[in-house]
Amino acid sequence: MILQREGLSADTREERTERIAPDSMSEAETIGDALDCSEIRLEMPGYVELVLSLVIIWGFGDAVSTLVATAFAGPSLEANPWIRLLLVHHPLLVVALKAAVVLYAGVVLLECRHVVERVPGWRAWFLGVIGLGAAVVLTNVYVGLAAVAAV
Repeated sequence: MILQREGLSADTREERTERIAPDSMSEAETIGDALDCSEIRLEMPGYVELVLSLVIIWGFGDAVSTLVATAFAGPSLEANPWIRLLLVHHPLLVVALKAAVVLYAGVVLLECRHVVERVPGWRAWFLGVIGLGAAVVLTNVYVGLAAVAAV
């Protein structure tokens, strides 16, 4: 790091530069080797965080991405026949249904926490369902963008 202040002479500036920015890294040493990463810790997500992620992805993300895909590609491309029927009648019915289902699932998962945490691999199950939801959201967005590009 080189600091320069106004009003310093050229000689003073050079001395200050040498004091502040010594060549402490050898040529063979990389920046990654020079950084101390011992303070960085990765923590496993907690139960409530996983439930919240599931609710956000499957509730908000899926509903919004479904509406985006429907707005640009039409309801005929929806794979779920029940959702397709609701989209034909009124798109807000889909939002209401998804909100109700996700709210119910989130409350049940929070109330049954002690049971779920005893199941081996519960974190992996949550991460898998969240990952699947993210894939569904990305697919819906892709369908909407492909429809926009085709126009």
